[in-house]
Amino acid sequence: MKHTRNSFCRICINHCSILVDVEDGVATAIHGNSRNQVYGGYTCVKGRSQHEYLRHADRLVHSLVRTPAGHARLPVEQAMDEIAAKLADIRDRYGPRAIASYAGTMAHITTAPTAAPLHNALFDALGSDMRFDPNTIDKGGKQVAQSLLGYWSAPSQGFDAPEAILLIGINPMVTCTGFPAGSPKRWLLDTLARGCKLIVVDPRRTDVAQHADWYLQAAPGHDVAILAAMIRIVIDEGLFDRDFVARHVHGLSELAAAVHGFDPYEVAQRAGIAGADLVAATRCYATAKRGYTMAGTGPNMAGEGTLVEYLVLVLETLCGRWLRAGETVSASPTLLPSYVPVAEAKSPDRDWALQGEVRVRGLRKTRAGMPTATLPEEILTPGEGQVRALISWGGNPAVAFPDQRRTVEALESLELFVQIDPWYSASARLADYVIAPTMPLEAPSSTVFLDALAARGTGYGIGQAYAQYSSAVVERPEGSDVIEEWRFFHGLMKRLGYPVEVNPFGCPSSPSRPIDDDLTTDELLEILSEGSAIPLSKVKSHPDGMTRTTDLLTVQAGDPEVLDRLDIGNGLMLAQLTEHTRVVEPLRPDRPYRLLCRRHLHVYNSSCNIDRTHRGVPYNPAFMHPDDMTELGLSDGTLVRISSDLSSITAVAMKDPALRTGLVSMAFGYGPTDGDEEVWAVGSSPSRLVSTSDKFDRYTGQPRMTNIPVSIEGIDAQCRT
Repeated sequence: MKHTRNSFCRICINHCSILVDVEDGVATAIHGNSRNQVYGGYTCVKGRSQHEYLRHADRLVHSLVRTPAGHARLPVEQAMDEIAAKLADIRDRYGPRAIASYAGTMAHITTAPTAAPLHNALFDALGSDMRFDPNTIDKGGKQVAQSLLGYWSAPSQGFDAPEAILLIGINPMVTCTGFPAGSPKRWLLDTLARGCKLIVVDPRRTDVAQHADWYLQAAPGHDVAILAAMIRIVIDEGLFDRDFVARHVHGLSELAAAVHGFDPYEVAQRAGIAGADLVAATRCYATAKRGYTMAGTGPNMAGEGTLVEYLVLVLETLCGRWLRAGETVSASPTLLPSYVPVAEAKSPDRDWALQGEVRVRGLRKTRAGMPTATLPEEILTPGEGQVRALISWGGNPAVAFPDQRRTVEALESLELFVQIDPWYSASARLADYVIAPTMPLEAPSSTVFLDALAARGTGYGIGQAYAQYSSAVVERPEGSDVIEEWRFFHGLMKRLGYPVEVNPFGCPSSPSRPIDDDLTTDELLEILSEGSAIPLSKVKSHPDGMTRTTDLLTVQAGDPEVLDRLDIGNGLMLAQLTEHTRVVEPLRPDRPYRLLCRRHLHVYNSSCNIDRTHRGVPYNPAFMHPDDMTELGLSDGTLVRISSDLSSITAVAMKDPALRTGLVSMAFGYGPTDGDEEVWAVGSSPSRLVSTSDKFDRYTGQPRMTNIPVSIEGIDAQCRT
C-alpha cells in the first residue's frame, strides 16, 4: 500500500522537514515539505537521496566481529555480551580512563536525541571522562573564547532582522551554519531584499560571496590581523556602542593598545585586499543597528581558532550585538526547558580549562570538550592512563582525524575497538566489532538538536521557535539485525551491572529517570522531553512542524548592582594577538602552495557519498586556479602529488577560477587509510598531510588543518575527464 508520511531529515545539521513516500514499509522517494513554514519545501540532494541509503547494497544490516579470516556476522546480542565482558576486563585491569569514546558528527545529528543521554550515562557509570567528539577539530575555539570573554545572559541578536552580516571563511549555502535552519539561499535573498548588507572574507569566491556587498578575497592566514584591524577602526572612529561598553564591558584601553599595531591599510596590503574596501566594510558593519559575525572552519582550522573567535566576540561586543531588556527571543526553546534571559553580563570563567587532562602537549579539557587530536597519542603512549578501548559511533576517525597514518596505527593497536556504523567504512574495516545500527526514518526522533544549536551561540540553529517530531516511517530491512544506538548503550550498561538512568534534556540536576528494559523509543523521548517549554505531545499534534510567534521569551532587565563585566582586554588573548603584529608567515620555496579545506553539498564529511549524490564524481578533486594549473602543465583530471612536511597524497586536479592563485582546495573525509590506488573511486585523504604537533591551538589542541604549506607536481599517468 502506498502512502506519504511526515518526517524530518537527519542527514545534516539543517533538519529539513520532508515527506516520505512509502510502499509496503519501504521508502520510495523523499520530497521537501512545502507546507512547513520554516523550510518551505527546501531539501538538498543528500536528504532527497536517503531512501537509497536505507536499501543500499553496501549498507550493513548485521553486526560483525573480527576473526582470523576477516570480519564475520555476529548476532548483536552476542556482540554486546562479548563487548561488555571485554570492557569490564579492561576497566578492572587498567582503570576507567583506559576506555574512551568518539561521538562523531552523525552521532550528534542523527541519534543524539535518544542515544547521547545513554552514552553519557554509560561513561558516567564507568567513571571515564575520555569522551571525544569533532568539536575540537572543527570550531571548538568558540566555546573557549566565550570562557575568556564572559557571558551575556541573553542571546545575541543573531538571525533576528540583521542589518549587516559578516562571514569569515564560511559558506552557509553548503554548511547550513551561519544562516538559520531552513532554505539558506531563500533566507539570504529575503534578508538582503530588506536592506541588509553582506560582507564576506574568504580566499575563495563561494556561492555566498557572489551576493556580498563587500567581498574581501584575502589570502589565507590573515583572519586574525583583519579582525584586529577592523576592531581598531571601530575604536579609532568611535563606532562602538558607547553606552553598552560603559555599562557592561571592561578592557577597552588594553584592547585599543593591542590593536594599535594593526594599521588597516598595512594589514590589507599583506592580505592582498584593498585597504579602502576593508575600511568601508568595517564602517558598514559597525554602523548597522543589528547584525552578527560568523567565522567558519576556514579560520578555525588555521591553528588559532580560539583567538579568532575571541576577536569575533570582541567585535560583536563593541557593536553591542546582544539582546537588551524588553526584546523578544525569536528562537525561544521548544523542546528544551524554558529559561529567563537577562540583559546582564557574567564575568569570564575563573579558569578556561575544566577538570580533565590529556597526557600530551599539556592540553586540557575545555568547554569545547576533550582535545580530539590527542586521542591517537593517548592510545599509543604507554603508561598509566593509556587508552586501550574505544567505542566510536556516528563518526569515521580513520579518515576524519588529522595525521591519518598515526590514527590508523592507534586504532589497530587497541585491545578493543567498537565501531557503530551503517557502512563498512574505513574505520569499520579496522574495528574488532562493527555494530549495524538503524538509520534515520527507521526510528522515532525530534528536532531538539535545533534548540541545542540555537543555545550554542551566534550562527547556529533555528531563527525562530520551531520543532518537529517524527515517528518511525519505514520498516527495517527484512531479515536485518540492526539496533538503535541508545539500545546498544543500554544493553552494555545492563550487562556491566550498572543502573540505567538518564536526566531530561537541559536538566542535569533534576532527579534521574530509570530506563526499563521494555521501554519504547517513543517512551524514552517523552521522558527526555519532560520539562520542555512546549510538551512533546503538542509538537506531535503538528505533523508538518510547529512554528510559534507567540508566548516567546522576553529579555528581562539586569540587576544594576551586578558588577560583572565582559572582558574585551583578556591578557592571554591580547598577548597572543601581539604575536601577529606585522608578522606574516613567509612562503616557502619548497612548499609554494597552501592547502585549504572546503565542503561539498552532496556529502556530509565522509557520509552520503553514493552514486545518486556524487553523480559520477566519487572522489574529492584538488581544486586550483587555472593559472596555477597552466603553470604546472596540468589539466582537469590530471593526477597530482600533493606533499606536506608530514606526508603526501595523490589527487585529481580540477580548475576552480573562484580561488586565489597559490592555493589548492580539497574536501576532507575522503580517501583510503593507506595507498592511493583507489583515488578515482574513493578520493584522497588530506588528513594524511596534517601534523597534530607542528602548529596547534594552545587551548583546544586543534592542529592547523587548513593553510598548510604544500608542494604540487603532476604525475605521469593517464588523465580522466
